[in-house]
Amino acid sequence: MKIKHFMDIALIRETATEFTEPNTYSFQKGDHIVIQVKFDGTNASIRYDTETKSLCSFSRKLPLSFDNTLNGFYNFVQTLSPEDFAVYPNLTFFGEWAVKNKVIYKPEYRKKWFVYDIYDHTTEQYLPWNLVKSITEKLGLTHIHILYDGPFISWEHCKSFMWEQVYTENTEEGIVVKNITRLNNPIRHCPSVLKIVDSKFKERISVKEIDPEKLAAKDKATQIAMQIITKNRIEKELFKMRDENIIPAVVTPEMMGLIARTLPKRIYADCVKEEPEMVISAGEPFGKICGSRCMKIAREIILGGQ
Repeated sequence: MKIKHFMDIALIRETATEFTEPNTYSFQKGDHIVIQVKFDGTNASIRYDTETKSLCSFSRKLPLSFDNTLNGFYNFVQTLSPEDFAVYPNLTFFGEWAVKNKVIYKPEYRKKWFVYDIYDHTTEQYLPWNLVKSITEKLGLTHIHILYDGPFISWEHCKSFMWEQVYTENTEEGIVVKNITRLNNPIRHCPSVLKIVDSKFKERISVKEIDPEKLAAKDKATQIAMQIITKNRIEKELFKMRDENIIPAVVTPEMMGLIARTLPKRIYADCVKEEPEMVISAGEPFGKICGSRCMKIAREIILGGQ
């Protein structure tokens, strides 16, 4: 069965900068929105297969099996009843599988699956939240916690939900804001789903100013790379590589060659997706700088003081 990839969720950009334009135009006052807790687990999905009459499970990019369980998610799916899902053959259920990443969750929430979206392959659209909620509950599954369900008031109002504790004993990673009114019809090519991340978990470091006129091309690219190629971004990508069985849970120094061949390309692609204007502004030197900075941070994470 062909895998359905979940939508990319962009970080909120409220104002224009030298490198970026705002991406909030799809959110208009009065639009129906929901605010979800941003879960720092691993992307996991399920779909019923009408040919085999069984449930297929997937990581972000790969089908799962006994040999690749995504930290036990495949085994969890085997405990579900395919017959219950048979009435929804055209739906893919997306959720977050709660495994240890950057955020430490309370014990009762670990190794649980939290549904946050459902995609309808017939209409080629994501379902509105009221349907996601009702179908999830009908199947006896758990949906992601909703912090707010109502009209869009302002971004400051949305941010007021950032520090509510639900799954952790300290700070959640952030929030995801979904415009239900324009979920499948955004305005001006701007996304209808945005994420706001707590500063402790940001994959980009804020700096006061970059002055391209005073910097040579390489210096400018280096400065931009320092902003967007951070320890948090590298750690998150390493977790994904682990989830996709590219690297084992415990990485040894002998694995650094494989990481060097794989990680920089993935980080470069992630930066192009998340920070396209900054990558373009950095110009040609960015590619080489990306590789060296990725591996410098990866060595610090994996090898420590070795």
